[in-house]
Amino acid sequence: MGAVAYRDEVAGMDDPRHGARSLVELNIISVEGLWLRYWGNGGIADAFNFEACLYEAQVLPEYELAVLAWVMEDLDAESSR
Repeated sequence: MGAVAYRDEVAGMDDPRHGARSLVELNIISVEGLWLRYWGNGGIADAFNFEACLYEAQVLPEYELAVLAWVMEDLDAESSR
């Protein structure tokens, strides 16, 4: 997939931060748990910056939002088992 197509795909998806914050607020997963999964999927933000981005105090690059989206997809798949 080309960079432009990838950018458009990421830009067109729902913002995964909203769902991630909901899971944290419902005590389904901790911010630390989300960050560990994000880091394990190739995310590069440290825990402090990840939390700031999760609450939109900082901006995550598009690729990093895609990594968070993958984490959310994994969590969704796990919950349906």
